Amino acid sequence: MATGTPLGVCISVLLISALLLLGIHSFPDDVYDSKYSTRIDGDINLGAVFSIHASKDGRCSDSIFGFRAIEYFEAVRFAISEINNSSDILSNITLGATILDDCFLASMALARAMQFMPEANRLHVTCNDSLCEDRKLPKFYDVVGVLGAYTSSLSIVVANVMTLFKIPQISHTATSDLLSDKKKFPYFLRMVPADQNQVKVIADVLQYFNWSYVSVVFSEGSYGQESEKKLKPLLRQIDICVAQSIELRDGMSEDDYDDVITSLRRFTTAKVVVLYADIRHTTFIMKAVKRTSASREFIWIGSDGLSVVLNDHLDMCKDIVGSLAVRPYSSTLPRFMTYMKTHLQARKFTKEERKKLKSFDQWFCFEGDESGTEVDEILDNSTMDRVDYIPKFAASYVVDAVYAFATALDAYIKDACPTARGKDVQKCINTETLLQYVKKVEYEGSIGKISFDQNGDVVGKLDVRQCQVVDGVPLHQNVGMWDMRTAMLNINETFLQWPRFTNGSEGLPHSVCAEPCSVGEIATFPRENCCWTCVICKDNEVTSSNSTQCQACDEFFWPDNQTRKSCLPLDPTYVRMSDPIAIVLFFFTLVGLSITTFVILFFHNFRKERIIRSSSRELSQMMLVGICAAYLLVFGFLTFPNNFSCYVNNVGFSLTFTLVYVPLLVKTNRIYRIFRAGKKTTVLPRCTSSSSQVVIVTGLLTFQVILVTVSTSFAPPRVTKSMPVRTEKLVELYCDMPLVGLLSSLSFNLVLVIICVFYAFKTRRLPDNYNESRYIAFCVDTTLLVWISFVPTYFTTSLAYYKVIILSIALIVNSSVCLLCLFIPKVYALYQQKQTSSGTQDRCYNPLNTTRKDTGICPNRFSNSDFFTSKSSFNMAEQTENHQTGNGTGLSKHVEIVLKPEPDSSPGNSELSVNCQ
Repeated sequence: MATGTPLGVCISVLLISALLLLGIHSFPDDVYDSKYSTRIDGDINLGAVFSIHASKDGRCSDSIFGFRAIEYFEAVRFAISEINNSSDILSNITLGATILDDCFLASMALARAMQFMPEANRLHVTCNDSLCEDRKLPKFYDVVGVLGAYTSSLSIVVANVMTLFKIPQISHTATSDLLSDKKKFPYFLRMVPADQNQVKVIADVLQYFNWSYVSVVFSEGSYGQESEKKLKPLLRQIDICVAQSIELRDGMSEDDYDDVITSLRRFTTAKVVVLYADIRHTTFIMKAVKRTSASREFIWIGSDGLSVVLNDHLDMCKDIVGSLAVRPYSSTLPRFMTYMKTHLQARKFTKEERKKLKSFDQWFCFEGDESGTEVDEILDNSTMDRVDYIPKFAASYVVDAVYAFATALDAYIKDACPTARGKDVQKCINTETLLQYVKKVEYEGSIGKISFDQNGDVVGKLDVRQCQVVDGVPLHQNVGMWDMRTAMLNINETFLQWPRFTNGSEGLPHSVCAEPCSVGEIATFPRENCCWTCVICKDNEVTSSNSTQCQACDEFFWPDNQTRKSCLPLDPTYVRMSDPIAIVLFFFTLVGLSITTFVILFFHNFRKERIIRSSSRELSQMMLVGICAAYLLVFGFLTFPNNFSCYVNNVGFSLTFTLVYVPLLVKTNRIYRIFRAGKKTTVLPRCTSSSSQVVIVTGLLTFQVILVTVSTSFAPPRVTKSMPVRTEKLVELYCDMPLVGLLSSLSFNLVLVIICVFYAFKTRRLPDNYNESRYIAFCVDTTLLVWISFVPTYFTTSLAYYKVIILSIALIVNSSVCLLCLFIPKVYALYQQKQTSSGTQDRCYNPLNTTRKDTGICPNRFSNSDFFTSKSSFNMAEQTENHQTGNGTGLSKHVEIVLKPEPDSSPGNSELSVNCQ
């Protein structure tokens, strides 16, 4: 082999010399044992470092590491046999191989790599025979390329040496991302995608099934640690939270593995566990699952390490049904499967016997197996199909790796030395140049078109497989695929099978830290953990910053109900005519207004009747106008608020009460003064005429008008929009009546009512003919009670909507009380008078429930009254009545009041009679 520069020879000599100086223990003893190596001679040779035997106590053992080791060995033999028998590739050139066993030991892998040192085999020619025989120097082999090693950690050991020797290396199963660093490992290539692709697939699988809360278990060393470092940031980018990360170390006991399962159980909602471990650690953790009865508690998402273990121990699928494993995609080679079935049939190895196969010698004990010709001759084609055998997924990668070297060698030889044959071919091959040919190869392999990227990684696909149990039989079913060229994951959901978990749930499991926050909730992250808890925002707040913050809406805005992501303007609330309470108020207002209109028309129609004339007609008309205005004002409160209606409502509320109670006050004051003066004189008191009463009423009304004008000038009412409570969905549109103006007018009206109450009390025992005061007393007492209830209720109510309702009710109740107490009795009395015969009525006026004697003399209706003691009071009242009606000379009949004692009556029990002439 033409590394053949003097520098290369010098380096080799120096290394060998250093090894010799180290003495007998420079190489592990197993290096010298021929049962751990096999050689197939050819014109040009490949090297292979495979893990065939298991190790024990740091030494190679006699037991093999499962039937997989046999498959990889046979895959090399099969590929070399096909190439040597083909005229399309390496024509007239035989390819050979030296297969060395590293027994899963890094020290053995290093020693095996050293045995491929260029030019070192020349030392055997010159070295002392006794020195070589004393095993101080192992055999060295000239190779143009190296296959292996099996794991990433072992491949790194071999790759460091191959980089020093400048020999191309292709691993069939190593996936560590460290090996993609071409500055450190420029001569390393592989037939499987790097771990970073498996990491991407695992992340895509988690995202596909919406698993956002997972635990991670990984092996120490480059395979697990490097992948875990890449996985966690990738999961963070797609909002997947890692509950915990647990490292599996060499030398852990069964109790330590059991503690790992216990730790996983602590996070009850993390039902998915990402397992990125090598074959040994994966095997131990799967045994711990069964040992701790953790079957069907978790869904395991494993790397190719889990896939390899499940291929070798398919029964483990029963303990982790539904779990998924990612592995490089491979396709079974029918030619190789036929080859292996031929050998199995020849050896009569059943499936169970293959599982029991412990020694490499058991496989090679068949005579004539070295050439394979005898095997073909005894092959029974009729029974071959009954052989239960499917190659392991990596066996096809071994075949592809051999073909990659053969294809590159074929192109190299055709370019550099097309006429070379036999041993001369070895001399024209420069391994540095061969590397460039290997990187450029493109050929049809087991997975289709095979090529390498700039990092020496094959551009391929990855399988997603699931553990299933069908009719009691465990399966490792292919359910999806991830293509490196498109970086797209495709899952065939019809093939998926989910277990019934120990908690009773079925179907697609949920692995979430918490359920997604509902509308109007934000995620908070306590203890600097990516796991969240949901917190409800206030009613007036929207979620922002990816639902991690609550932000209050501006005043008069409210969050939208569907998403709580934006604020929408609120429609203001005010009393509408369509509201039920407004309809009720409207009805009673109409009824009151109708009755008031009827009374006004009634009084006008019968204005010449004595009852109407005697009720202070002008004052009554003013009061009726005030009552009517109060009813009409209710409509103003029930309309849409605007500046004009607000002004009218503010002024009207103050003046309507004044318009009712000022005339009532003047009227009660007049009655009181007349009958009080009647005790002493027959002369009418001053200012009892109708014109005087009107002037007094006008003066008091003017005072209220001035008061209202001044208050509204300094603090005018206006339409106001407010949001009383920012956390309540309510915006009010209302008339803001300034407190100063409202209190001043209310105080004035309240004073009027209190004075009316006083006069009503003082005149409570007037005679029936003039005893309108009892109705006035009832009216003002009821009004006072309404006001006592209204004032605190109004000022303690926070919502303007209800304030408007309270104002409207106060207007209706107050107006209705005045109407019923002061005017309806007169209407009823006049109606009764009209129903009585005109003769009787003319003879004696008796509108308010009095009785007559047949003697023609009206009975005493004042027998219980001690308010009067002389005839002058009645004459004064009659004169005042005539005066106020404008008919002092003949419109009223002469009433003579005679006090006559009844027969057999006791003193003080006389009857006061009225003779009507």
